[in-house]
Amino acid sequence: MAAKARNIEDIRHLLRDSGLRATPARIAVLNLLASASQPSSHLEISERLESRGIDKSTVFRALNDLTEVGLARRMELGDHVWRYEPTRANASDDETQQPHPHLLCIDCGTITCLSEKDISLRVAKSVGVIEDILLKGHCPACVAKKK
Repeated sequence: MAAKARNIEDIRHLLRDSGLRATPARIAVLNLLASASQPSSHLEISERLESRGIDKSTVFRALNDLTEVGLARRMELGDHVWRYEPTRANASDDETQQPHPHLLCIDCGTITCLSEKDISLRVAKSVGVIEDILLKGHCPACVAKKK
């Protein structure tokens, strides 16, 4: 998932169009998610927003609100920690981004969002609806260290 910077006005419109008030905390959380290069945990988001005076419980409520209205996706990558990522690249998008696979490096813990260019998956419709695909392996940096 390539992170795209969001204009604050775009975020306000996106929140309002989704039925949420555009509070400073929701704006900050959604902006942080949009600029992140990988899914972020509640703790990571809270730590980044602490200097702005946004406490952990406010971040938690904002993440739940964003997830509930479909502006964020929540996933668990096998370590019992919920991580969040935005579902739209920007406020002008009509389509939400489809769930995509992630690579979890078993050496350093880095999470990489994978695109259709990185991996090709075909799932038969008879299987049902897939929400998350998690691949575990070694990131390029860790592979390079082992050589």
